[in-house]
Amino acid sequence: MQTSSCLPFSVLRRSRWAAMAAFATNGALPASLLARYAEVKESLGLSPALFGVLVVGLGLGGALVVHLPGVVSRRLGVARSAGLGTAWIGACLVLAAAGVTFGSPWVVLLGLILAGAGDAVVDVAQNSQGIRVQEHYGRSLLNSMHAGWSIGAAVGGAVGTGAALLGVPLLTHMAAWAIVCVLAMTLCARRFLPEPKPLEEAGDHPDETPQSAAAPGAGRMILILAPLALVALAGISVEDIGNNWSAVLLAGERDVAAASAGVGLTVLLAAQFVGRLLGDRVVDALGSRLTLLISLAGVVLGLGGAAWAPNAALTLIGLAAAGLGCAVTVPIAFARADAIPGLADHSGVTWISWVMRTVALCLSPAIGAMTEAGSLPLALTAVTLIAVLALILQLDLVTRLAPPLRRLRPQRTTAQRTRPARR
Repeated sequence: MQTSSCLPFSVLRRSRWAAMAAFATNGALPASLLARYAEVKESLGLSPALFGVLVVGLGLGGALVVHLPGVVSRRLGVARSAGLGTAWIGACLVLAAAGVTFGSPWVVLLGLILAGAGDAVVDVAQNSQGIRVQEHYGRSLLNSMHAGWSIGAAVGGAVGTGAALLGVPLLTHMAAWAIVCVLAMTLCARRFLPEPKPLEEAGDHPDETPQSAAAPGAGRMILILAPLALVALAGISVEDIGNNWSAVLLAGERDVAAASAGVGLTVLLAAQFVGRLLGDRVVDALGSRLTLLISLAGVVLGLGGAAWAPNAALTLIGLAAAGLGCAVTVPIAFARADAIPGLADHSGVTWISWVMRTVALCLSPAIGAMTEAGSLPLALTAVTLIAVLALILQLDLVTRLAPPLRRLRPQRTTAQRTRPARR
């Protein structure tokens, strides 16, 4: 196999699978607790409203840290950030499980908020590593890594469900699972690509480093990053609708039995997983820009079709189209944000991640309010406008306002070009 990097292929391959396993670990750790949320609600005796406030803790913690994940990754490096961040998440989720055991909702909320903050750090670190591996390979890989996260979340959910069925105490289950995940992430992080040297240590050719590009001004940077944020938001809006509203749509608007209404989420997530598995090949074949346009169109048509479909079958087809369309939006947004010259390392990924987490906190309450004022189909149509706007912009602001982005295939020195590619 040919790559565009001077690193040995064995090193690249090991780093690629380590990054994918890191994504899977990050998905598996919190999902194991989420699978037992019904037990958490019952154990604490919470009303639906109070439980809704409690479970927002993970998202709130991620939103509160703002730019801290990028700072941590620059100071510690992505490998240490991923390893230590996962240990932090595990400890905080164990704290939340202890809060459930001892009947303290406040301890549970504190644990979830702190875990959410750690998850934001790990998210930026693992995506930054995935983007570096992708650049060294010279082809798209980040979508399949996000598919690894989906696999990990499914495994973590299955472990949590199995532990509940076997009657394993929540605290014991989460402590053991946290140890497993922390060890797994530690092993993965040891196989990450070596950290690039800071600019002052780069040698006699600082002009070859990405940071040497002129940094756009603040206003121009907002115009560059805003379309990318809309692309990412178009993707997570589909996930939010699938998680929180697909069953409500099928049961309330399509007369599907409540016990079977969860099929909407299953269909959407399955389509998203397939899209992530195939996404890298599509990006390599069509280019990220055309792939993104097709994906956003799929989100618009899928969500709009699901909102106004006359029956359950067409609604499921719409949800599948939306899931397939949203599969590559977040990875492409991260990769493009990371490639903007003039930004400090990891800043673009951090900013996009923060916007996603912050808006996600408000999305479901906004859909609920619009449903109360009108109807669920109208609310879903309003959310679809995010993807419509992202599609209209087509990232033109990035093309017109930004300096040329770093190429996916990194430039090599003359000496490197003379070496035969590793196969």
